[in-house]
Amino acid sequence: MRFEKRSLCTMNMPYALGRLELDGEQCVVGATEDHGQVMVMRPPFRDASELVPGPGGCMALLADRERPGTLYAVMGCFLGYKFQEGGVYRIRRESDGVFRAVKILDLPFAHRIELVERPTGRYLIAAALAADKSDPTDWSKPGALYAAPVPHGDLDSRAQWRLTPILEGVHKNHGLLVTPFQGRRSVLLSGSEGLFALDLDSSGEGWPSRRVLEREISEMAVFDFDGDGKDELVTIEPFHGNALHVYREGARGWESVWEAELAYGHCLWAGEIMGRRSLLVSNRSGSRDLILYQFTGIEAQRGSSPFPAPARVVVDAGAGSANMLVLRSAGVEHIFATNQGGSEIAVYTVIP
Repeated sequence: MRFEKRSLCTMNMPYALGRLELDGEQCVVGATEDHGQVMVMRPPFRDASELVPGPGGCMALLADRERPGTLYAVMGCFLGYKFQEGGVYRIRRESDGVFRAVKILDLPFAHRIELVERPTGRYLIAAALAADKSDPTDWSKPGALYAAPVPHGDLDSRAQWRLTPILEGVHKNHGLLVTPFQGRRSVLLSGSEGLFALDLDSSGEGWPSRRVLEREISEMAVFDFDGDGKDELVTIEPFHGNALHVYREGARGWESVWEAELAYGHCLWAGEIMGRRSLLVSNRSGSRDLILYQFTGIEAQRGSSPFPAPARVVVDAGAGSANMLVLRSAGVEHIFATNQGGSEIAVYTVIP
């Protein structure tokens, strides 16, 4: 396996990545955490074009699958943790064919967003890193996870949207993932206080949650890496941390069965690449390598120790990727990354 790289556009401090369906095509969108554009990349992924000119400070891009051509974005969160004017924007194509961004929610220090379905309705959930910061090193005011029912009326009207805190008191509130977990549709949230799971299948009015791990977690992914039919947890620890862990659930709870060293670990992706159980992670300092771990051939029995080590492949040395995603298009697998090391959004086509 090898990777054919193409730089799709240059961009100062590229950060967020997402998917977007446009005109029946699965496209990729990317944006800067500086002042600047949101860009769109269409198949066959040779270049990029502007979707909206700004405002930038983009932490997250999320497609609304019920409304093709519509994105939600966290913007207004600029370099140096100047996130006081942050919030959620709705980006959509209007009747004249032009995309426009409209701010629908104010949320200082917004960082991640997701759309979720519950028995009680459809919600936009948004996580804030902190309540406020006096300087980049100040983490004294904890963040929270919020939910807003998706309105039935004018989605561009701020008056239609109402955020309510559903999990508070989480410092360095960094990781957010919607995934099946232990047989339940779940929201996973991470921070200094640990890793939390919120149950989306609960029929009550509240948002029941439980703590899964009691240690500082930056980001997480869920996948069956050893092929035993049970998902493992993979984490970056601590916040923007130096360790990558795989946890397996056993009789004594979740136990770390494999780990690797990181340098300012950032962004996780878990799934299959070329039919092989795979994990992508980035180092944003030190070597700044984008790393692929592959667990091919590992058919460990549940509870075996030690956990067999995966193969390690450097996808791109010095990339300093802030985020990545994997997309299969026209039978070909691609890894997209916002590379701060090269001031670019790049695509790596996977070649067998």
